[in-house]
Amino acid sequence: MTTCIHTLFSAWGASTPEERAALTDAAIGPDFYYSDPNAPEPIRDREAYLDYIAQFAEQMPGAAAEVVAVSSHHDHLRATVDFAKDGQRMMRGQYFADLADGKLQRVVGFSGMGEPD
Repeated sequence: MTTCIHTLFSAWGASTPEERAALTDAAIGPDFYYSDPNAPEPIRDREAYLDYIAQFAEQMPGAAAEVVAVSSHHDHLRATVDFAKDGQRMMRGQYFADLADGKLQRVVGFSGMGEPD
């Protein structure tokens, strides 16, 4: 049940567009929705998501994302994701996801771990 979230974020560190596409396709369903604080607007399809993570790869060559903790219940996931480069964590975030037929349907991310302002 949680493999798809690991697969989705492994695409962020993939070295080629083809590898990013294959990993993304293995993780997402047909009505995919993605949002995080750095996205200019919610992403509502595969192509826009692939463009978004390609921008990450261009801006941060060699960087990757890794799910470091995940919990699930009733087709919902919560994942802690580290974004790192050269072994140094740059950012940690929390992502909440909904599944449909074992694939990610909706992923919403937040920077940080919900620290008080």
